Amino acid sequence: MAMSRLKIVVSDSSVVMDLAKVRLIEPVLQLPFEFMIPDVILALELLDLGAYTAKGLLDLGFVQGELDGGDSRQARDYFAKNRRLSLNDCFAWRLAEVHRAILMTGDANLRTVATAAKVEVRGILWAVEMMLKHKTSPVAALAKALDHLGSDPLVRLPPAETQALRDRLKMG
Repeated sequence: MAMSRLKIVVSDSSVVMDLAKVRLIEPVLQLPFEFMIPDVILALELLDLGAYTAKGLLDLGFVQGELDGGDSRQARDYFAKNRRLSLNDCFAWRLAEVHRAILMTGDANLRTVATAAKVEVRGILWAVEMMLKHKTSPVAALAKALDHLGSDPLVRLPPAETQALRDRLKMG
């Protein structure tokens, strides 16, 4: 019997930086997914990882995703047509398409265009839900992380969904 391949989750820089802020990198990597970061983001964009480094993310279990020449051109075409996105956003979007992966982002513009292109898109609340479901982090740590992110002016979480998740964390 062949082993089934894990679903790939392509992370953009915003989600990785948010997970790093609240020390949830290790618990998220324990989830039953293969987590991938585009090589261009690892090389150029991950600015504030707190206690983590780009190399450290790979050592912990993130996979570096690369696009071939044609797919890199496609990402650049996406960028030319979607100027509200960064080029690195477009690389993450294309990498998710190529791998038929989930795109994990906190960027509303990227979420909108990728969803319209039929890419499954998730965010940090989904990651917290998965950590709760798979018990990869203590509930108290998830609640504390959610409170920290909710009070961070650089993180925009949807209020209703965030409160619903806070309520679920209190119950369990």
